Amino acid sequence: MKVFTSNKTAAYCFSTVFLFAVWEAAAHTVNSPLILPFPGEVFKAFLLLCREMSFWQHVGATFMRCMVSFILSVVLGTGIGILCGASSFFKNFFSFPLEIIRATPVVSFILLALFWFTSSQVPVFVSVLMTLPVMTTATAQGFAKVDSNLDAMAHVYAFTGKQTFRWITLPSVLPFFLSGAVSAFGLTWKVVAAGEVLSLPAKGVGTLMQTAQVHLETADVAAVTFVIVVLSFGLEKLFAVIVTRNVKRTGDSVI
Repeated sequence: MKVFTSNKTAAYCFSTVFLFAVWEAAAHTVNSPLILPFPGEVFKAFLLLCREMSFWQHVGATFMRCMVSFILSVVLGTGIGILCGASSFFKNFFSFPLEIIRATPVVSFILLALFWFTSSQVPVFVSVLMTLPVMTTATAQGFAKVDSNLDAMAHVYAFTGKQTFRWITLPSVLPFFLSGAVSAFGLTWKVVAAGEVLSLPAKGVGTLMQTAQVHLETADVAAVTFVIVVLSFGLEKLFAVIVTRNVKRTGDSVI
């Protein structure tokens, strides 16, 4: 196990070094900071941004939008998923709308939402809309995987509704629910950032990226992108670790 962990860590390190080497070589080949800045220039831009209080206000605003979006998505997706899992009518009823959401490009929803909501609300709305199918499908699948034999056993032993849910339904649904939550959490950051780039709220990393792009500050665009990637990747992995630990307590593993 230790050898596997060590090899995995080494692979991540070599992969990171390789990517930066390719980036450096490509920047030298292009030789135009406007098109592709050097890693060193992006790092300097990142340090300069970190010194500005307004930068962290933008990051905080995006973080709050992501959290609000994720919570709304989990609540709505779980509710609809329970209906779909418990009733074939609701499963068929929600099937077509969810397929439309999956098939529609996110930019289309963003542009439409600009007519309906304020600039700060657009990223939240679009993020909830795009992650809703993920949570709904995951929850519904969990209910569909409940063992009918266990349900019959619960009936034979006269389990109460609470006991049936606690010992049969919940262990079946929880792994699917948590797996969907991890996927939705990772998707939330991408959609919120895209929504901010087009809606331009007063505060948000997407606004910073768009402003830097307009002023041809490519290094700043890359630096802000780096911040989004680090936050998204780091928080998603942290959330996945928490989820894995909770799933293992139920005797299952989804990640």
